[in-house]
Amino acid sequence: MTLFRPQLSSLSHPLRGQGGRYALCVLVIVIASAQALATLFAPPSAEGFGVALRTAISMYPPAGAEGTAALLRVRDTGAQLVRIQVSWSTAAPVDPPPGFDAANPNDPSYNWSELDRLVQSAVGARLEPIIDITTPPAWAQEPVGGGVQRPSATQLGMFAHAAASRFNGSNPALPTVRYWEAWNEPNVSLFLEPQIQNGTPVSVSTYRTMVNDFAAGVHGARAGDVVIGGSLFPNAINRPGITAIAPLEFTRRLFCISAGSRPRRTCNTRVAVDVWSVHPYTSGGPATRPANPNNIWIANLRSFTNVVQAAQRLGSLTSRHRAQTWVTEFSWDSNPPNPGGVPVVLERRWVAETLYRSWQAGINIFTWFTLRDEPMGSSPFQSGLYFACAGGIYCDTPKPAAAAFRFPLVAYPAAKRSVYVWGRTPAGVPGSVRVQWLQGRTWRTFATLRSDGDGTFSAQLPLPRQASPGSALLRALEPGVGVSPSFSLHRPPEIAATPFGA
Repeated sequence: MTLFRPQLSSLSHPLRGQGGRYALCVLVIVIASAQALATLFAPPSAEGFGVALRTAISMYPPAGAEGTAALLRVRDTGAQLVRIQVSWSTAAPVDPPPGFDAANPNDPSYNWSELDRLVQSAVGARLEPIIDITTPPAWAQEPVGGGVQRPSATQLGMFAHAAASRFNGSNPALPTVRYWEAWNEPNVSLFLEPQIQNGTPVSVSTYRTMVNDFAAGVHGARAGDVVIGGSLFPNAINRPGITAIAPLEFTRRLFCISAGSRPRRTCNTRVAVDVWSVHPYTSGGPATRPANPNNIWIANLRSFTNVVQAAQRLGSLTSRHRAQTWVTEFSWDSNPPNPGGVPVVLERRWVAETLYRSWQAGINIFTWFTLRDEPMGSSPFQSGLYFACAGGIYCDTPKPAAAAFRFPLVAYPAAKRSVYVWGRTPAGVPGSVRVQWLQGRTWRTFATLRSDGDGTFSAQLPLPRQASPGSALLRALEPGVGVSPSFSLHRPPEIAATPFGA
């Protein structure tokens, strides 16, 4: 597929392209006002405290020793989960023979070898797999357009039942899988066709049926498994050949709830899902808001979680548990190696802020795309936490962002010479951390904080008398575990950076 040339007047930047996977980002940059920044930097409401922010990496582990090493490196980043996209067409037969039982994992026409490998390698690295099922076989989709065409919801549900049954714990030779994701970015024509017909967003009803049949299949295999829906593309777009419905609009339509601060139900539809997720790729830094408020970037994630909570409260989202909201993909390309990416030192700060804002917005799982850069010139993805190994000084080494992902700390000036700090211990486990500031060349501890059970710590602290409230440099130290990257109270200027650079 030809990559589009970015134009500031349009939505035209490719995001992802591995295995034919692409998305687009908005290039309009909206700088938040000082008042808006002050609101965003304030501690979350009481409802926001206690959110268990866990981290994941989205990747496709290769086979053999290289894959094992990659997954162990995922653990080194502090992630607890790994999101893996699985092609339905890889496991399913090319031409189903007579009598093929699509819901039966033991049907001889299925080939589970690749899915088995992926699950076993993830669990072997002590990671929880999130299995995202995409790409239907030709016989299970209706030819209606140029992207991934409309799949049969019935067939998808039967395949989901077969896959979840294979990993429901009944086979002692196989690990148990709890997390099952229904599709990728169903609100963009690159992954689901059609999106809009005669002015009506038909992909909403298509996907609603898909996710309900998917959930019935998964929960029929094991009632306690978690069904993840959404995985929504971040922006609305309407260009020749490419259409996307804004994620907030798509979500409201799918759950049949109205806009506004007091949403109401607009139909009696119910959607059986346990998690609703989004890919809030952001053009600019984590404080940058999209021009279209129905698009979802990091800065307005709270509006997304509010709609999910309203959908469950009003009864249109049905789950046995309180529904969660996840980020199942997010990243920026870095410079180096991509000259159009975010400078690596600035990206380190943005990663810490992004994790904080996600926690503040009520996000339960945050997923970075991806572990390791792909080579410049052959791929648009230089968004890894590790550099690619193609020779040179950066060969297969961690970027500064990797340290911020593992042990994030943010610090913002607050009233009366105080500072608000937030952080998360490596791997999200309980611990005691020392908050330090740099005096000359010496790091001095001025507070000790105990994290909660998920490794999160936050407090408003008085600054040491000698520390400048406008430029002091802070960090967190967990003895015997590690040190967070430093975080300056001086906020750097925004830059116009698109998620996947040049």
